[in-house]
Amino acid sequence: MDTILEFLRQLGLDQYAPLLESNDVDLAVLKILTDADLEQLGISFGHRKRILQALKSAAPATSAERVAEGQPLPPAVPASENPPPNVENSGERRQLTVMFCDLVGSTALSEKLDPEELRSLLHDYRTVCGQVIARYDGYVARYVGDGILTYFGWPKAHEEDAERALRAALEIVQAVKDASSAEPLSVRIGIATGPVVVGEQAGVGEQSKLAIGSTPNLAARLQGLASADQIVIASSTRRLVGNSFELSDLGEHELKGIAEPVHAWRVMAVREAASRFEAATHGMVTPLIGREQEIGLLLERWQLAQEGEGQVVLLSGEPGIGKSRVLNTLRERLEAQGVGTLRFQCSPYHVNSAFYPSIDNFERALIFGRDETGESKLNKLEALIVSQYGRPLSDVRFVASILSIPCEQRYGALPMTPQKFKDETLRTLVDLTEAAARKQPTVMLYEDAHWADPTSLEAMALLIDRVRNIPLLIVLTHRPEFQPRWSSHGHVTALNLSKLTRAQSSAIVSKLAGGKALPADLLERILAKTDGVPLYVEELTKSILESGEIKDAGDHYDYAGAAHTITIPATLRDSLTARLDRSQAAKEIAQIGAAIGREFSYELIAAVAPHTQTELDSALNQLIESGLAFRRGAPPEATYIFKHALVQDAAYDSLLKSRRQALHAKIAHVLQKSFPETKDNEPELLAHHLTAAGETETAIGYWQKAGELALKRLAFNEAISHLNKGMELIGTLPQSPERDGKELDLRISLGTAWIALKGWAAPEVWTKLYAALGLAKSLRRHEALVPIYWGLWANILAQGRAAESVDWVNETLATAEATSDPDLLLVGHWTACNTYFYLGDLNHSRAHGDRVLALYSEEKHRHFADL
Repeated sequence: MDTILEFLRQLGLDQYAPLLESNDVDLAVLKILTDADLEQLGISFGHRKRILQALKSAAPATSAERVAEGQPLPPAVPASENPPPNVENSGERRQLTVMFCDLVGSTALSEKLDPEELRSLLHDYRTVCGQVIARYDGYVARYVGDGILTYFGWPKAHEEDAERALRAALEIVQAVKDASSAEPLSVRIGIATGPVVVGEQAGVGEQSKLAIGSTPNLAARLQGLASADQIVIASSTRRLVGNSFELSDLGEHELKGIAEPVHAWRVMAVREAASRFEAATHGMVTPLIGREQEIGLLLERWQLAQEGEGQVVLLSGEPGIGKSRVLNTLRERLEAQGVGTLRFQCSPYHVNSAFYPSIDNFERALIFGRDETGESKLNKLEALIVSQYGRPLSDVRFVASILSIPCEQRYGALPMTPQKFKDETLRTLVDLTEAAARKQPTVMLYEDAHWADPTSLEAMALLIDRVRNIPLLIVLTHRPEFQPRWSSHGHVTALNLSKLTRAQSSAIVSKLAGGKALPADLLERILAKTDGVPLYVEELTKSILESGEIKDAGDHYDYAGAAHTITIPATLRDSLTARLDRSQAAKEIAQIGAAIGREFSYELIAAVAPHTQTELDSALNQLIESGLAFRRGAPPEATYIFKHALVQDAAYDSLLKSRRQALHAKIAHVLQKSFPETKDNEPELLAHHLTAAGETETAIGYWQKAGELALKRLAFNEAISHLNKGMELIGTLPQSPERDGKELDLRISLGTAWIALKGWAAPEVWTKLYAALGLAKSLRRHEALVPIYWGLWANILAQGRAAESVDWVNETLATAEATSDPDLLLVGHWTACNTYFYLGDLNHSRAHGDRVLALYSEEKHRHFADL
């Protein structure tokens, strides 16, 4: 069956064909729809189950394979090996890279092969694909006939999930071709990245594990663009992989069911590079800022190494702090002087591949061709080891072994135990490094040792023990979780990269903005969010500059968005989510803590989190050990602070909106019940949580209180901010006298705050109070008229419009007479006294002044001093 109509007709449900087609649902999209999706389209319960069962059993579908298959095969990555925790009862928002892999020509195969043969072939195809997917820690969410829907980034995220998906796709293309025997097989693959909700209870069984959002649909559509053995990716994925792959621009395409044209790219191959940094940036980097001291120390150690005193520097720091940038700068400076460098890159994909950094180094140095013969490879290896470095020919076999180059025919068999062979291999690698340094003083750059395989670390330990008498500088980078064993050696220096200062972070922003200034509040938000981590500064700034909300205003930029709403760049989401995913218990506590704020007390989180004290203490300890947060003090008086604002954002953003709302409601309830002083001392905190909980009317009252408290503390900007948040909520309420009353109170307080901040003549005073006048009159709130009339009159008079202010004097007096309000009458005469004085009409001024003295009572009118 090639159409949605044929598929539905076999089920006796062809009445739904027009409905599905009108919503741009064809067979490719139907494969990934959930029960909830079908229900939203208006399809009845029984019919939904019939459609889903048909897809699951693969009976009526696009090839005879779906008839032959019967029951679906088990996933290539069994759920028990990587179980998503509490999937049926939970869900979260996250960035996901989705890969949709489809077998080419399955219809032709179904007509050519016996169903049993076809089933066996498809089983082999799925097994081959599943093995590759498992190697890159992907998750097979669902088999759809001959298609495989795979997630990278759930249930466990990695900082390079998009790259993992592309590497897996390239290997799948080749693996399927290599596995073909009697029947040649090909695949086509589509990959897209974007936000989804995953793990939500959208159905039962496999259905509950499907990601909800447009990303799976986009991946399926892109797969439709690909030809045999091709991989097509979306722009969202292309941005994340940087320059790590060779890509071909396919331009924009109109895809069915996608509103906007989609820019697509074809993946050709992994781009060869000596380091992760070089692969990601391809030389396109901003100048290094704020690391001259560290570079200076490295150059000092290099000077010692040149004099024959070998040195080791252990350069550590958290992800994004700039370790690779420092190494890259050091390499550029030394290579410009003709210094030789040996570069070793450890890989997250090869943590269990023995000697991987050395293998990668040799293969880059020798430039082996894909179809190069073993003899030719041995010739190159001999030229390097024997001719260039002067090592004995007998050493060649050990390097040939780790490179998987057959050599027994040339060198003969070597009777040696496996342990002895390993020891000789380690010795050979160290000898070769020493030979290179003896020939010319050398720098060895060993990147990301936290991903090094155990055997490579053995080789490194041998080299570090020997290097003190070799003209060699080893710079080894690692993250804080890696604990090097060599720190106590006298020739080893530990160098930890600290955060950048505010001035240094600002300089990066300025460089990226081409020297043009960003609005002060936006710059402040960038600095606060990024906490001096260079990668965060760069990516967040780039994200804002590319957002479309920046307007070039000549020598500066204007920002059309709201500084407080800037979001985590897609380029950082995977990395931040990966750090959270390392511990499920710590992640859950981080999510609750993130809802509380950047800081949260032990006492408060203990009251909010649904955990026993033992469970809570364990989770909080894991959170601290993970490096995601700091602790100040000891429980129960302890306070916890997220290490970076973006970590807090990532934890918070992963929560479903419904879960966020429930958390904020519970936090507000706990604050009101267990921390009653919050109402008087920090009403804005309660207002924030009540707003996020959807308890709008109560929240407005607390925003009003927070604004008034800030006014008393002379914090005028904060007062205006709090009151404006209340005004934003007013707009969400239905019309009613109660709603208008709340608005009136907020507007009067805002008028007072603007007077305090900018003075009587500020235009904001008029804007807030003139609208308040209409509300006060309609509500018959006579007491509210005093500050309103006073403020409007003062606003006009302060602008030098004394003659015009007479009209407001007269209106004030008339309203006072009509309402019999003695306070308003007093205000009317006081304003008249001042107005006529400015007009030079001293008789009228004195007359109204006498009325003020007659009406004024120090006891009754003491509050007028606040006007």
